[in-house]
Amino acid sequence: MDSVARPTGSVDQRSAAGFGSGVVAVVAILTLGTRQSQVVPFSLGLTPSVVIVYGCLVALLLCWLARQTIAAPHRTTLLLVMAMMATTLISSAALMLRGPDETAATNSLLAVVRESWLLGLVLFILVVVRSRAGLENLMRGIVVGATLSGVVGLLAVYLNLDLSSLISVPGLSDQGSLLTSDLQRAGSVRPQGMAGHPLELSAVLTVAFPLAVALTAAERRRGHTGVLWALASLVLLIAALSTISRSAVIAAVVALVVMAWSWPVRRVAALVGAAIVAVFIAMALGVSVVTRIADVLTGGSQDASLASRSNGLDYAFAAMPDHLWFGQGIGTYDVQKQPVLDNYYLGRAVEGGLLGLLALVVLLLGIVLVAVAARRRFADLGDDSTSELVNGIVGSITALIVIGLILDVPAFQQISTLQFLLVALAGVAATVANEGATS
Repeated sequence: MDSVARPTGSVDQRSAAGFGSGVVAVVAILTLGTRQSQVVPFSLGLTPSVVIVYGCLVALLLCWLARQTIAAPHRTTLLLVMAMMATTLISSAALMLRGPDETAATNSLLAVVRESWLLGLVLFILVVVRSRAGLENLMRGIVVGATLSGVVGLLAVYLNLDLSSLISVPGLSDQGSLLTSDLQRAGSVRPQGMAGHPLELSAVLTVAFPLAVALTAAERRRGHTGVLWALASLVLLIAALSTISRSAVIAAVVALVVMAWSWPVRRVAALVGAAIVAVFIAMALGVSVVTRIADVLTGGSQDASLASRSNGLDYAFAAMPDHLWFGQGIGTYDVQKQPVLDNYYLGRAVEGGLLGLLALVVLLLGIVLVAVAARRRFADLGDDSTSELVNGIVGSITALIVIGLILDVPAFQQISTLQFLLVALAGVAATVANEGATS
């Protein structure tokens, strides 16, 4: 594993990815590229990726008990995640002290267990992924898994070919998809891919898109064509737009703007020009995806999504004073009795109170700063290809922050796991940059 301590400079960190990064890349592919309704039998409903991570954490604990040398995780990243976990525990404890009913207590405990697993995932990644190549391996795993889901969604919508049931690890039990019927917007069926819902697919694809762009740019910095990752970028973008989601467009644009801040002017001008030409040609030819997206952006979706978010905002502001600091309890928001919020930050505020909301905001903004600092450090070291990779991480986290405004992230397993994968990526980038600066 990458976690074994080595003298600084004893190996070429660009070429030594390590076994640990390969395991995490597989976890990313399994999480994003397969339905999370498919669980391991006799595992109390755990997916293969969760079982793998639990096994890795047990192995890591055994290594520690055997007094093997374990690399120290990036402190700032781990503290940010632990602070969010602490507010989750406080909110759940406050709920238990109020004497909740059995359903609320169970849901809160399940939410605590879920977030504990995500904390463990971040810890494991920070310990075992310690190289530039390992960082890139994990990014590739995320992009491959998301691209696979996007291809499945595109085939289902445009060729009426459903491959989702064929992409599965043998021997799993399928608990059934969250989507019970085709969802439409602007006269088009919205693809689901391998996600639990079209909204989740849109979020996953949009967040993975900057990583694919970064992989392409890094390859070109090394003198390669980067055609494979360029194709993946195109698939992710088209599939995200095919979900007819406003958030996909807005988040992708914001992410690209943030990334463009570190790009050469010539590249920015070329991409902007190509995008304008492509949009005009698509509009002139009447390409359905582009025209429907334009209709949704200019005239609304003609569905209840905007109204429901407005109602959710009003409800959240009215409900928060009842449990202002610690919230009503993590994991206890009941959409059968309470209006759908479709907002990560409002949901965290209602469930975890102002303390929980503060921890979430500090986590997201803090990890952006960690990634930005790592990007600048690689640029100062003259490592342009790795700087491009970290720039993609910055773009992806930015896209996630925007998507959180219209999506209840913790309600979906793929995008919530992807959030913590990005947090870990930023921490790994910071660690590698620090080691590179001292080598």
